[in-house]
Amino acid sequence: MTKLILIAAAGFSCGSFAVTPVNAQSPTYATALPLATIVPLRAALYNPTEEKPGVQFCGESLPANQPDITARWTRTLSRQAALAGSLAALKRRASVVFPIIEPIISRYDIPNDFKYLPLLESALTTRAVSRRGAAGFWQLMPQTAQSMGLSVARRRDERFHLLKATHAACRYLKQLYQQLGSWLLVAAAYNAGPNYVQQIRRQHPDQHPLALPLKGVTKAYLYQAVAVKELLTRPEAYRDYLSSRHLAALSDSLEQPVTTDERSTILASLDMSAWTPSDSVETEWGIAIPDSTSGVVLLAEADEINETVMDTTADFIDSVAVAPVVAIAKAPLVPRLTTRSLSEGAITEGQLCVFQVVQPITLNGYTFAVGDMIYAHVELLDSTTGKAFLRTDKIVTADTQESRPLKLIAADQSRQPGVPIPSRLENWRLEWEQM
Repeated sequence: MTKLILIAAAGFSCGSFAVTPVNAQSPTYATALPLATIVPLRAALYNPTEEKPGVQFCGESLPANQPDITARWTRTLSRQAALAGSLAALKRRASVVFPIIEPIISRYDIPNDFKYLPLLESALTTRAVSRRGAAGFWQLMPQTAQSMGLSVARRRDERFHLLKATHAACRYLKQLYQQLGSWLLVAAAYNAGPNYVQQIRRQHPDQHPLALPLKGVTKAYLYQAVAVKELLTRPEAYRDYLSSRHLAALSDSLEQPVTTDERSTILASLDMSAWTPSDSVETEWGIAIPDSTSGVVLLAEADEINETVMDTTADFIDSVAVAPVVAIAKAPLVPRLTTRSLSEGAITEGQLCVFQVVQPITLNGYTFAVGDMIYAHVELLDSTTGKAFLRTDKIVTADTQESRPLKLIAADQSRQPGVPIPSRLENWRLEWEQM
């Protein structure tokens, strides 16, 4: 997995970090933060109440009686709060993506807090590719992905398929837990590898996971995951560090709800058709597909900015195309392929449907003839908007029966992916366009 942390532009929750009260005497903290910043944070950590519980992550508590841990936590939280604007933007994307991955995480009995890892790994986009080979929403390495049952072939890399990659990541997380026995150690191993984490654990068997002498990038990764989760789920507990605008944006109800168009754009950008890295940036027709995230950078301590950190950060920034989420304006008319369904029955998610071209058209120099057969998958049925999202896989020509890859998206309106969910597939007419 890549070792990237900090979010710049897009929207997100894994269990919780509980903290136990400290003794009467407070520990000393080696931190350069001003006293006005430290006191309220220490109060939130050391004096949990029913209304303000302590900090937890995946059911494991943040120990309040270990000065090194609390000092590091205080610094990380304060610095992340200063970047709340970027986090608030990413929360909008998470409000669409989380409902898709949460049921899968739950099915594997994995703490819900692990849904925050893709925020650090890929900024919730399926397109991220590291120079070291990690790819997709969960930034799976090729060998790990293959061992979890995914195809990593040149023309079919399922790490870019959101649903399949999430299942694979969950299988891997369960495997790590069986090996390590601690969800915090699992999060560390997801970043640095299980062998390394297990070795450090054996050398320091009595240390809390957050106190282990892990390499700087991995330690920053753990603290960052907790800080992101806390600010997204309990922003009111840190109101001393957030402006009223950021506090409202991070609260449970979004200040400006995600519009139907914005939701459709986010869903379309998930690329659940398992495209290859090159395809994920450019379609078969050479049309770039817009994304809705910015980059991710590592939020590490100043004394940890070493060659590894810089190389890792460059990996991710180099891999993600940045384009902010914007309201979709009226777009010029684009050529659209018209088809009718040859499949029958009710529509279901993941279904392969067959469509027949009913009108000849030329797109980017390729001519579609009447009778050509289009094969497409139903990627998602969104009950919230009543829309179905379909993407073509291939075309089989009527005259020569030649088969070739085809990448088009079903769109009810120009430049707006998604079509109304039909009651039946029989004779369903659909229009397809390049995105």
